[in-house]
Amino acid sequence: MQRQGLTLGTYKNIRIGLDYSWFVMFVLVVFMLARYFFPQNYEDMAAWEAWLLSVLAALLFFVSILLHEFAHALAARKRSVEISEIILFIFGGLAKMKKEPERARDEFVIAGAGPLCSFIIGLLFLGLAFLLEPFIREGLHGVFWYIGYINILLVIFNLVPGFPLDGGRMLRAAIWHYSGNLRKSTRIVSNMGQIFAFVLMFTGVMVIFGGGLIVGIVWIFVGMFLLQSAKSGYYMVAMREGLSGIPVGKIMTTNPSTVHPNVSIKNLVDEYFFKNRFSCFPVMRNDEFVGLVEINQVKAVDRDQWQYTRVSDVMTPRDALRTVKPDTDAYDVLMQMIDAGSGRLPVLENGELVGIISRKDIMQFVEFREALGT
Repeated sequence: MQRQGLTLGTYKNIRIGLDYSWFVMFVLVVFMLARYFFPQNYEDMAAWEAWLLSVLAALLFFVSILLHEFAHALAARKRSVEISEIILFIFGGLAKMKKEPERARDEFVIAGAGPLCSFIIGLLFLGLAFLLEPFIREGLHGVFWYIGYINILLVIFNLVPGFPLDGGRMLRAAIWHYSGNLRKSTRIVSNMGQIFAFVLMFTGVMVIFGGGLIVGIVWIFVGMFLLQSAKSGYYMVAMREGLSGIPVGKIMTTNPSTVHPNVSIKNLVDEYFFKNRFSCFPVMRNDEFVGLVEINQVKAVDRDQWQYTRVSDVMTPRDALRTVKPDTDAYDVLMQMIDAGSGRLPVLENGELVGIISRKDIMQFVEFREALGT
């Protein structure tokens, strides 16, 4: 699997990752708290204390987001939906499913688990802020109040009925349950999600004109992210319906051009990449498939070393490759490519190479089906 950023650890085979973009949001949250929240609510607080409490509050905020995603993951596991990893990134968190739920009620429960967790966290910290106010420093009370308040806001935001937010997924599950049409359900909540995204971007512009430059920019970027996610969410469902039940052998490129492992990188570039316009070639030795060589692997070699470097020196060996069979469901293959961060996979039958399947092959197949209405 392609890894994003730093690995914090694993829990029940679920990788916990931290995308590098998370640090941008962390710094921004700390800055906003230290410069605005604490000084405005606690005028006598020293600057060093405001910054220290801001770091604590930001860490607790992101821990609560992590727990939100864990709630999704554990609910998914209970319903036999595999979660590969949980990623914290600039716009929050994401529990990556290897495959979407097959039943509407499963999606409803999985989507609802996150907001329920955030609601409990919010009530817990607001309760602590109320009960402990006479016994703790006012700054720490502010941290508890902030975490409770922000988690309740997180619940409200996530329950907006637009894809890909949790509320949109829950609404899609409900429509799917009563209509039996996943694609139609996704189209409805995807459109609602896009409308909400435009509202956020418009709000961001208005906030900027009102003097809130940083907050306005954040809203615009969140809106852009939601807009793209809403569109891609519907596209993936269309792909799912267009590919399910279609064997990859029907889509793959058969009899692909191959290269011998002893060919030099210079010869590979001149005689294969430039002439065939392919970015990847299977590597064959005496009719035996031994690996795959890609253009990115060639780019990593200094140009003055091309004539001395062989394909076998840079290729990915067969044992390190993920492979599929001709009768594998095309949608499952697409999910494997996304999971592995790969653009193509070799197709083997009885240990022999029979073709190459790429994302481009799959996309073109779906586009042709859409155009022909089949």
